[in-house]
Amino acid sequence: MPLKSFAGHRRTRLVELAGPAGAGKSTLARVLPERNPRVRAGLTLWGLPRLLLLASALALLPTAGLAALGGRPLRWGELTQMVRLGALRRAVQRMAGRDDPLILLDEGPVFGLGWLDVFFPRNGDAGRARWRRRTVREWAGWLDVVVRVDAADPVLAERIRTRSKPHMVKDQPDDEVHRFTARFRTALDRVVAELKAAGRVKVLGLRTDGALPVDHAARLGLVLEDALRG
Repeated sequence: MPLKSFAGHRRTRLVELAGPAGAGKSTLARVLPERNPRVRAGLTLWGLPRLLLLASALALLPTAGLAALGGRPLRWGELTQMVRLGALRRAVQRMAGRDDPLILLDEGPVFGLGWLDVFFPRNGDAGRARWRRRTVREWAGWLDVVVRVDAADPVLAERIRTRSKPHMVKDQPDDEVHRFTARFRTALDRVVAELKAAGRVKVLGLRTDGALPVDHAARLGLVLEDALRG
């Protein structure tokens, strides 16, 4: 999987893997760069540099202030996720133009905005609605492709329970895991639709129910090559 065409572009291509827990995003983000060193992975909402987080927090002060004045202050988990989204965009801007022709995001803006919808819904809140529209427009200008990674509900539940990574529904019954997964799918679909409406983001699908991770990575490389060629 050479990905030769990526090297000819004047700017770095940005791809996000988006899907419910257990879909295989982290595995793909690990295996694909092993198959092709010109793919850069490992950039997510988590573990971003403190200076970028600080810059994002300062930029968010007007939004937080208006929310407080309106009687609906931002809650801590909500605020920190909004800060991370701004910091991640700054990290992407720093990396753009380097030798890596493709940056692969695992848990990027689609995940971050979907996460806010699931855990901190704010229907009718004009302040966060403005922030969201601005954030979607900004990311729509950077993202080239969103790959919707998914698998059947029983497969996702089994992976969540057997992997070492913790998860809030890991010890819950199947019905609860399926409900949680459905909520996340709905939230992710909404974000993807907004990104498509705001820019030129392409959306691809990848099922990971069977086969080995290396085979899924090979398929992903091929569909990305087709999507980004030219």
